Amino acid sequence: MAAKSHLLTAATLLVVVAAALVSPAAAFGSFGKPKAAASPKLPLPTFDDSTGRYVKNPADDGVYPYDAVGAALRHGPVPFFTRIFNADEYEQGVLKYMGTAQVSRAEATGNMDAKLNNAMDWAYQKMEEKRGKPKIDYTRLDPKQAALTSVWAFFITPLAINVVSNTWGQFANNPGPCVSKAFEGLGICTEYIGP
Repeated sequence: MAAKSHLLTAATLLVVVAAALVSPAAAFGSFGKPKAAASPKLPLPTFDDSTGRYVKNPADDGVYPYDAVGAALRHGPVPFFTRIFNADEYEQGVLKYMGTAQVSRAEATGNMDAKLNNAMDWAYQKMEEKRGKPKIDYTRLDPKQAALTSVWAFFITPLAINVVSNTWGQFANNPGPCVSKAFEGLGICTEYIGP
């Protein structure tokens, strides 16, 4: 009985050693590290040296994960206006990030919008990710941020514009007295009030 047990232990040990010799990773796993999932080949852009521009891969559909309004809700007005008034430069930025970071169009779009919104915070987050911090999904829409952006867009900003416009209009129509002789000859005040 003891001989059978030693034979079984020796056979098991032989199988483990043989598996380790063939492939250490297959025999013992990756020691707590998750296995890298086989990712599909990304349709990465190429850089055209003659034009100095990035060229979209034919396999890339060129569709953003969200539109300009989605960019405003996620990251504020700067990415929104950039998409509308400077679409070509925005697309070149997305293609450049796709190519250099080797990420999908969705991830590149989110990062581009976050960078346009606040470049310092975005750069800090990227530095922290290199140090092992979790990656942020910049394409995710936070309902609280969307509500806050909407309040700013539809209430606070128009109110501020109205106050500045009315104040400027009142000053332009009735400038009042000058507090310095330097402004007297410029025609922006009616009289000088001073010592």
